[in-house]
Amino acid sequence: MALSRPAPDTGRPPAARTSGLAAVPFGATRSAARLEALLGNPRDPGNPYGRSRLWAAGYDALPAPPAGLPGTGEPLPAADQLARALRPLFRRDLALAHAWIIRPLLGTPVPHPAAALLGPAALLASVGGVLRSAVRVVDGLGRYEPAAGQWRPVLASVFAELLACESLTAAALRSCPAREPGPAGPGPHGPVPPRRPGRSLAAVVGYLVPQLAGELLGDLELVLNECGFDAGTPERRTLAKILRDREFARVGWTASGAAQARLVRGLNGAGGSWPDDDGTAAAALFRITEAACAPAPGTGCPRAVAATLAGATDRLAGAAGPGAAALARVGRRLVTELRALRVDCAAVAEHDPADPAARALADREALLTLAAAALGVREAAAGARLPFLGETGWALLALGRIAGRLGLPLPEGLPDPQPGVWDELARRAASGVDCDLYATGVAW
Repeated sequence: MALSRPAPDTGRPPAARTSGLAAVPFGATRSAARLEALLGNPRDPGNPYGRSRLWAAGYDALPAPPAGLPGTGEPLPAADQLARALRPLFRRDLALAHAWIIRPLLGTPVPHPAAALLGPAALLASVGGVLRSAVRVVDGLGRYEPAAGQWRPVLASVFAELLACESLTAAALRSCPAREPGPAGPGPHGPVPPRRPGRSLAAVVGYLVPQLAGELLGDLELVLNECGFDAGTPERRTLAKILRDREFARVGWTASGAAQARLVRGLNGAGGSWPDDDGTAAAALFRITEAACAPAPGTGCPRAVAATLAGATDRLAGAAGPGAAALARVGRRLVTELRALRVDCAAVAEHDPADPAARALADREALLTLAAAALGVREAAAGARLPFLGETGWALLALGRIAGRLGLPLPEGLPDPQPGVWDELARRAASGVDCDLYATGVAW
């Protein structure tokens, strides 16, 4: 049933903003705040970087970037911190992010290691902006339309899965080298680009994030439509532009399919071997509040990250509280699936990207890597005593969604984490806080 539309200012965040986590090295938070000020009010029709101007601009008529744009100077910061500094641009417009930052970094003779990951990071930031809009709509309607409450579990699930995707992308960014690698080496068919630690994990991000983001945008479009927001409303126009910009920004179905083919070919390169790791080697990838360090050899590959599932699940089993116990039970289901995947991968000597069975194996590996990243970030956040991110609710909801995508039944008697996740999401939307891992305050 379509609901009546709320008043224009219903549920909008107040002007005052608060930042989430402590400032990080080299000033990513400060750079992001400055960039957001340079971009100006997105609702101002006279702002060249405002939404109405960007909706009307073609890809060949995008405005020039402001002076001092992060990522355009030398030396470039670490990849994860560069993504944080550029987050306001990512939230503002996917096409601008590609034209100003991503395309130049991809266009060098040896593309920057972070270039392939900034597109998915921008897509997730864009989805988060639509999510905050949808939450304000549902929260505002819920004050006088009880039927609007039916969408709270949907939006809470979108938030949890978005955080899981953010966790995977952050781990991949942290696995990138801070500096450009050395010159390409010789090969039988010409120069061979040097191997980058983040390349394999980047393939998981490049495949999975566009796929899941597309589904999450579909959920958000459904919520907005059912709440009475038609295609001409600002919220729906913003969502439609993201969908339109995806191919231009190289985060559409074409790029996702190419990344999946790389994952399938990676099944051959691993030779059926899997690291036997409890998570200690890859733990630095999940400590998102710390400065990035040089990744340990091999920790940037999907199998090294996925292999941390068992260790994280075992440590949960010894933690107190029903949430940790529930998360451990779901984790054990995923560990069993990981073991089955190892057997299935080893059963075939050569995997062909054209083979649906091989693509299914790559899909399972990618989803298990996503689950491991979510568990790893939650565990690291719990160790740092971070509110919400260190709690089990969002991870339990995200892993439940991942298990469903893998076709795995959930254990019976699990607590429902959706109300707590919704409370955090509604609080962020009402107080002007981003839907990212860092709970970053936003200006508009």
